[in-house]
Amino acid sequence: MIFGADYYPEQWTPKDWEEDIRIMKDMGLTRVRLAEFSWALVEPKEGSFNFSFWKKMLDLFHKHKMDVILGTPTATFPPWLSKKYPDVLQVRDGVLRNIGTRRQACFSSPNYRKAVIKVVTKMAQALGNHPAVIGWQIDNEIGHEGSDIDHSETSLKAFRLWLKSKYKTLQNLNDTWGNIFWGVIFNDWNEIPVPGPHVSAGFNPSMIQDFYRFHSDTIVDFVKLQSDIVRKFSPNRKLTTNLYPSPFLPVIDMSELFTHLDYVSWDNYPTWGDQEEPFPHPFISAMHQYNRGLKDLPFTVMEQISGFQGHDTLGYLPAPGQVQLWMKQAIVQGAEQIVFFRYRTARYGQEQLCYGILDHDKSLTDRYLELRKGIAEILPEAKDFASEHFPADVAVLHDIENARNFKHQPISSGLKHSPVPFAQVGYDIEMATWFAGLNILNVNTHFLPISKTDFSKYKVLVLPLYAMVNDRIVKKLEQFVIEGGVLVLGYRAGLKDKNSWMLDSQIPGPFSEMAGVKVRKFEAVGNRNVKFRFRVLPGTCSKICEILEPTTAKVWARYSDNKKFYNGKPVITCNRFGKGSVVYVGASLSPISFMLLYRRTLRMAGIPFTFYGPTVEHSFRKGKSKDYEIFINHSGKKALAGFKLLKPYEVRILPKTKK
Repeated sequence: MIFGADYYPEQWTPKDWEEDIRIMKDMGLTRVRLAEFSWALVEPKEGSFNFSFWKKMLDLFHKHKMDVILGTPTATFPPWLSKKYPDVLQVRDGVLRNIGTRRQACFSSPNYRKAVIKVVTKMAQALGNHPAVIGWQIDNEIGHEGSDIDHSETSLKAFRLWLKSKYKTLQNLNDTWGNIFWGVIFNDWNEIPVPGPHVSAGFNPSMIQDFYRFHSDTIVDFVKLQSDIVRKFSPNRKLTTNLYPSPFLPVIDMSELFTHLDYVSWDNYPTWGDQEEPFPHPFISAMHQYNRGLKDLPFTVMEQISGFQGHDTLGYLPAPGQVQLWMKQAIVQGAEQIVFFRYRTARYGQEQLCYGILDHDKSLTDRYLELRKGIAEILPEAKDFASEHFPADVAVLHDIENARNFKHQPISSGLKHSPVPFAQVGYDIEMATWFAGLNILNVNTHFLPISKTDFSKYKVLVLPLYAMVNDRIVKKLEQFVIEGGVLVLGYRAGLKDKNSWMLDSQIPGPFSEMAGVKVRKFEAVGNRNVKFRFRVLPGTCSKICEILEPTTAKVWARYSDNKKFYNGKPVITCNRFGKGSVVYVGASLSPISFMLLYRRTLRMAGIPFTFYGPTVEHSFRKGKSKDYEIFINHSGKKALAGFKLLKPYEVRILPKTKK
């Protein structure tokens, strides 16, 4: 178990460095991340490289027995690069991402790629074999802030080449996209536009889906490009890159991207900007499990909140004990390395309001003392279980193709959510809501990419929003159910093929037989609540309301809303299929209703669960020498967990004899 900090010695003076190292080591930190924004420092002029500053810093950290993760400095670049090569700049929604911001690079630009190859090669050659360097972070928050999509002329040219490579002929492209609709028949590759901002009616869904795939492939290749260089010149160091909330904010296939890296990292900010309160704890756990699940391995939090954060506004101030709790929650959910952002708060620049462990001065803060105490408390147990597998009998499955599909065709306004203009994260919120019902019942749950999951490891699989189907995966799911598994299938399942064409069958398409149900009518109700009933227990749903017609399935719940003509019609069914069962959920349930659904489902699957109230999280971990039962009170008030009284923001770890 490792603890560290994101450190920016280039922003401070030489008289600070030794003292900073002492303060960090006194806190229990043994590792730092360096250099991820240092391109202008190491290449101030084109072709003129100078790594003397970082060599000096590596020597200093090595002297003090601290390890270093180096960041490749490609998330922003020096002004001279775009001045000489204007094509390196992105365009997003008609806005040029110019010098002075970050993540402004056009990933399709040959000039940008050439410059990246040079700086990463020189950096790996100069610093990669230093004994202090134990690993690398490729780029920084790649694709964040809308940089995953580029509408520039350079991107358009690359998109056309990608299409030509995929489809070979325009006839094939026109047929696959269904371009006969509205008569958009392309006769020349150069006629194909960027599917960007538009006045009214949008672009073809098949075209948009390919545009997203193109960007994903381009960025995955960009990460592979850097990884190959670093592995060549800095061998035997582990590589990662740091992701960010929300999990499906970018169109990038992160499960594919991490096939080129050794472990997953992400940046954990439960509160950011002017939030009135932190994200609910099940959402934070869902994020941890998403990142753990990308490689099904322990992960790193490369930026763990230590103060409170924002660029131009601030909101919720974490209460005493809360930043320590978030650190411990990350470890409980599968982190084996915690790197705090940041050591000391910047005095200048765009992140003056991103408070770190220390404030703008260097006096020890309450946060420093709290985190130092928390590290000492959890370290003995964390050393035993942090690097071990996180056990679970239940998995929630996600799919990048469907995440992209619901960005441009959410169907219901309830599945649209854009907290900032470049974000459409309705799919993210819905997936986290399906996960939350299991988390609140305190069932260890994985959150996994459907294309890379071994279904046989689980008793229950939960599959929401699987509208765009893959035939191979459908067959695997069918086999899972036949052999005794329980599949919880969400509304709009089995709607489309991989080319974004609607199937010529009724929902749930290829799942119809195993689900024992068909759907011919549905209503998009936005965020309005519709009543239904589990036997005698009331529930509410929203977003989409499907009217289910059971063929062989039994009814578990019916609509009970007198305002709806489908009052009394089924909304949830269960069908026996082979040795297993398929539960079909025809609407988006409220959190309490999800609890009612999962209680019945888990009992059917023979999986134990407990409910200790809305603020208590209960997990199990298996260590090398002991097992552990862990209780987390996410409330600022005392909470009961059975017969245990938990203090505000307490994390209680109870060792058990290993079974």
